This record gives sequence, structure tokens and C-alpha cells, in this order.
Amino acid sequence: MILLIHGNDLAASRNFYFEEKNKLIDVILLEGDGLTFDQFFQNAENKSLFGSEQTILVENFFTKNKSTAIETKKIVEYLNSNKNLSIVFWESTELSKTSQALLKNATVKTFSFPQILFTFLDNVRPNNAEMLIKLFHELKQSMEVELIFFMLVRQFRIMLDLDGSDKIDEVKRMAPWQLGKMQRQAKMFGEEKLKSSYQNLFEMDLALKTGKIPYSLERSIDFFLADL
Repeated sequence: MILLIHGNDLAASRNFYFEEKNKLIDVILLEGDGLTFDQFFQNAENKSLFGSEQTILVENFFTKNKSTAIETKKIVEYLNSNKNLSIVFWESTELSKTSQALLKNATVKTFSFPQILFTFLDNVRPNNAEMLIKLFHELKQSMEVELIFFMLVRQFRIMLDLDGSDKIDEVKRMAPWQLGKMQRQAKMFGEEKLKSSYQNLFEMDLALKTGKIPYSLERSIDFFLADL
């Protein structure tokens, strides 16, 4: 059995991963970053001293593996030729269709945010309050308001970091087309408006965590969007 767990809904995919992990008795945990074929092969061929089935858990093999392409190819070929292995891959982001197709015999579990979330985030710009508030209230029918708030904060953090020298992971992982789209969105705000908006979100988050928020989080987000 090969199970691949991935998706941009990190919380949901991580929860499912831990649920699967807790069902297992004998596990070997491997970090995908720098994993070589020899390391993987030795663990895969190792038999349990207790006679139980061992399951190998590999985290971020496709997204963070810095081994050579040859090493990665050898691991994938070994997996595709051994159907009796018990392997669980967990990735901290959503893999491309090409990456998913590498594992011929894998069961794939994808945890994705609703498409309207990205429509909402793409439309975050000044003087667009009516559409943003409409999208926000549609979105909260399928997502927790706290998670929407987190993604809104993340969007502003990314826009502020685009021109920084020490870029955060979200920016480093962006494809060129994503980077270009975010840069155009950031230019609609300008640096001063971006910083003031992010400060407002920070103060909202602090008030929420300390129990001093004057309104519900939903109403506070409404006010924030109306003020953009």
C-alpha cells in the first residue's frame, strides 16, 4: 500500500495524516529532505523484529527533497516495482498532477480549499469592498471564519515580503506566474497602504487572542474589507 496525502488545506491534510499514523503499530519516520535511495532501501527492506508489518512514513519527499534527480528517480522506480510495501507520503502543499502521477500504484488523498477562497484572495485590493464582502460571506458558508482570517493575513504577509531579501517560504515556493500575479496585486495597494492594512490585521489578531476584540471576528473582517 502506498498512500499519498497532500493539498493546500494544510490543517485538514495534517489531521488526516496523524489519524492514519495513529492507526499504525510499527512505523519508521523519514524526512524527505535529502533522502537518498540507499537510506530508503535499507529502511524498506528492514524487517520488523516483532513480526508486525512496518510502515514507512515520509514527510515532504516531493516538495523539499534536495537529493539529485537520479536518487529521486531510483526511489520512485523502486516503489513502482514493489507492490508489497507499506508507505505513507505526506506533503505540506498540493502536488502537481505530474508529481502525483510518478507513483503508479498510490492511493491519493487530496485536501484542497474551495475555489472561491482563491477568488476572494485574488480580489483583495483597494476600492473593491462590495465584491470582497459578498465573496467573504459566500466563503464562510464552507470555511471557518478563523481560517479565512488566517489566509487573509497570509496574503498581506506575502505581498509585503515580495521585495524582501530574506523571503519567506511561501514566496520561495511560488511559480513565476504566481509571483507576477502577487506583485501586480501588491502594486494596487502601494507600500504604505499595504503596511497599514497589515498593521490593522495584526491588531485585530492581537485583540482576538487577548479577548479584547470589540466585535465578532466576522464583523471585524467586514469592517476591514470595507476600509480597504
